[in-house]
Amino acid sequence: MKRKQIIVLGLVLVIITVGILQYNYGGVGESSRENLDGLIQSEKTNLENIPGAAVYVDGDLPDAADAAAAGDQQASGYFAEARMQRDKSRSKEKEELQNMAQGISGEVEASSILTSEEVQTQLMAVIKRSEAETTIETLIKQRGFEDALAYMSDTGNIDVVVKAASLSEKEVAQISDIVVRHADVDMENITVKNVN
Repeated sequence: MKRKQIIVLGLVLVIITVGILQYNYGGVGESSRENLDGLIQSEKTNLENIPGAAVYVDGDLPDAADAAAAGDQQASGYFAEARMQRDKSRSKEKEELQNMAQGISGEVEASSILTSEEVQTQLMAVIKRSEAETTIETLIKQRGFEDALAYMSDTGNIDVVVKAASLSEKEVAQISDIVVRHADVDMENITVKNVN
């Protein structure tokens, strides 16, 4: 219960900080790119000082309409290719673990053979990670994003890539909340990045 309170407090502090910065620097809602870059840098510094805050990595924004159109095609290709590679890797990992469970581990050295229970535990962990990734991607898309890709490592770190020109702090907080709820990880293990 205490950990959830700390997470909520951290998110509230981020929202308050963004509100104060918006009030002080962006009153009209329009600012030059230099001011925006300064705000983003100061906001990153503020977030780095909050224990357990998710890390947001800003993607490059295209300069022209042609670059935007090319970027859309590249981003769509990026998501499709990355998802295919991730799924291929997961399938291979599942197959290897299933073979080990069935005792068909021809290439595995005798010293590295795991017990049947350990293999089943690892197999369930891979399946759980795959399900969490799919759930996270679906829920992020339901928030109005065109596409999303989640990759959960076996060490508990999660990288989330969202197709968007930019992400507001509120959107990053929403994405981080989805990840925390469905992957049961700490905020400091989440990295959110946008790709346009």
